[in-house]
Amino acid sequence: MNRLLGVSEHLRWLLDQKWSFNFVLTARIKGAIAVESLTDALAWVQRRHPLLGVKIVTDEHQQPRFVSEGVPPIPLRVLQRLGDNHWCQETEAELSLPFPWNTGPLVRVVFLQSEEVSELIITCHHSIGDGLSTIYLIRDILQEISTPGSTREILPELPSWEELIFLSEDSINGSAIAQSIPIQKKTTSENAGVELNRVTDTKAIQESQRSSILHWDLSPEETTILVSRCRDKKTSVHSAICAAFLLAIAKQINWPENALHKCVSPCNVRNYVVPGIGEDFGLYVCGLFTAHEIAPETSFWEVAQEVKHQINELTALEKIFKYIRPTKAFLSTQPDPQIVYQQMAQKGDLCVTNLGRLNIPQEFGSLSLEAIYGPIVQSSENIKIVGVTTLGGKMFLTLTFSDSVWPRSLAEQIKREAIEQLQEAICSETHSNCHSDDILLASEL
Repeated sequence: MNRLLGVSEHLRWLLDQKWSFNFVLTARIKGAIAVESLTDALAWVQRRHPLLGVKIVTDEHQQPRFVSEGVPPIPLRVLQRLGDNHWCQETEAELSLPFPWNTGPLVRVVFLQSEEVSELIITCHHSIGDGLSTIYLIRDILQEISTPGSTREILPELPSWEELIFLSEDSINGSAIAQSIPIQKKTTSENAGVELNRVTDTKAIQESQRSSILHWDLSPEETTILVSRCRDKKTSVHSAICAAFLLAIAKQINWPENALHKCVSPCNVRNYVVPGIGEDFGLYVCGLFTAHEIAPETSFWEVAQEVKHQINELTALEKIFKYIRPTKAFLSTQPDPQIVYQQMAQKGDLCVTNLGRLNIPQEFGSLSLEAIYGPIVQSSENIKIVGVTTLGGKMFLTLTFSDSVWPRSLAEQIKREAIEQLQEAICSETHSNCHSDDILLASEL
């Protein structure tokens, strides 16, 4: 592979130079896995998915390119599993550990091994992939471990999704200014070149960007009731989760009533792309930014319905792609990563990245996929990240927050308040037989 980064890939590469922009998914697997089998599986998936074998280099015009030549195998770190929460400690460390993007690869794996239960912790540089792509990667790894050689399709090298979509002159206003990036701000080529090739102090980054993780789950019964209640209220589970955390943050931080509470919802663009992307590994998301005024009397369902309404408007075809051309023009000016970071950090107080119901098997021969936590994204300053997956009818949630901004006690309070908001939504008047001490809180880990 040798191609320029697309708009979304380029932005994330710039962001990573200011703030380690990794994301992690952790899979819990029941059954014994041999290190040799895992090593062989990683070698295969690196061949199968082209972006797992790339590095980033800058060309003579200081534009970043994905290049596959000379990229080493996917790094694997094997540790003895120390318990059910061991993966949290390792994930927190992985989040703030930068990738050597100029040597690659831009993915690495930690294997917490035991005879009965193990975890695979997969960390990716956000320029090459997204949460759903990593779900497919987990599936491919487990499939190869359980049945070596059963899948031997090597997927094609693809351009970025922005290059794949059909952009008509009627659907994109070429003179529009991207809302998320100030196009007038730029640096000289000389200064940009220095910034793009600087050597980072890994230890300093890890200390200043340390994030912590809280995690919990909803049982299949609780998840089913929540889905039903959202359907009754003509909203979505995603919007309900956004509402629960927006209300919890507003209550615990005591923001002014007229303040706007901003939320980011990553949107899967696979279905917008022609030809279809299918299950290839890559970055196929864009951010949807919503804003909400929350007063003490604002109801949970009012916020959830407003989130849903704003997202519906933002996912209109002409809106979801309108930033591409102006942002591409902005990136051609070689912007300073600090400018990009400052602008993106102002776009949200909360990010809810929800992969929905995962359409992958749970049984792989003698192996059983019991849980997937994530996507877990490095929290930048005051942005709180909620990751959601639903596997086998059970919902798994994580909350990632910056240690330098939030004390753990505050994060715990906000988590509990959000759980209570969801609890009240589940235990509605039509489900009055719920007992608050028995539902949701009993599922905490």
